Amino acid sequence: MNTALQINLQVAEQILAGSNVIFDTTAYSYGNINYDSSTGIIALNETGRYQINWWVATQSSTSVDGVVFAVSSSEGDFLIGNSPNKTGLVYGAGIIEVSSAPVTISLINTSMSTAYYAAQVPLKAMLVISQSMTPDDTQCLAINQLSNILLQMISSYSSTTWSVFSNSLASYSGVPLDLYTDPNAAGPGILRLVDINDDYEALPITNITAIYPGDGTVYDPTFTYLPTPVPLPQSCDANTIAAIQSYLPLDTGVDIRLGPAITATGNIYRNEYGVLVLSDADGNTPIFIATPHILRILTDSNPIQMSASKSISKKPSISINNI
Repeated sequence: MNTALQINLQVAEQILAGSNVIFDTTAYSYGNINYDSSTGIIALNETGRYQINWWVATQSSTSVDGVVFAVSSSEGDFLIGNSPNKTGLVYGAGIIEVSSAPVTISLINTSMSTAYYAAQVPLKAMLVISQSMTPDDTQCLAINQLSNILLQMISSYSSTTWSVFSNSLASYSGVPLDLYTDPNAAGPGILRLVDINDDYEALPITNITAIYPGDGTVYDPTFTYLPTPVPLPQSCDANTIAAIQSYLPLDTGVDIRLGPAITATGNIYRNEYGVLVLSDADGNTPIFIATPHILRILTDSNPIQMSASKSISKKPSISINNI
């Protein structure tokens, strides 16, 4: 069974040493997983492999050893994330194998002293957990990666006009509304936009090749991604997706053909399993690309033999060409 959970922290001001992070908002939950918002404890009620990504935004701490948080499980797992800086983001990621359910986990302040959450941001912490896919679900994992980043993009770019490109000649524009999930489905299947006429556009996620979140947007460094599956599934889809991920170093200048007449140009800013992000060095005007829909990658140098620093910098853009 597929299981996923995203929980956010919006309100709290501080967390004592040894205490659980009490996430106050459940942004997404599916499958046999429970979260207790009074204790900060998550219950994994199915056996399987679970991937966990989290971050905490801190303002200060009285700890002398920096800021340290860790995911701790009832099976003895202890996944640490730390930062020597007391102001900024603390990241963490890892995999937990549940051989005998249920297993409980929580995110703990393992610093020596109280940590204070960042005050001037709407989100102070986020944790995303998902159950790993089976080898036959490789293409679905790439779609889940796209759904995962779309959910976060809707939060970060909620008021901009998006351009969404499909695997046909068409592109669609509108302000993002949400991801729609059938009550009996394992995850979202439709991205909804509100267009200039206040009509609702429903776009199947499987048909999306690229998303441009609008003029003036900047990549949000708090975005988290599902990790590359380990071991890599033995399938042709996995071979292609993994090859694209390993082929392109960060900052490589590329022209990417998507569909019959769609071309995206820019430098590789993020390269995750199933999703590429093109942007400039500062993350301006990012373009998010679903790698399973890539038809061609054009570079001015051989990425295998030459460093990305020798690649020509390209201004991020995406367009539909006449054919």
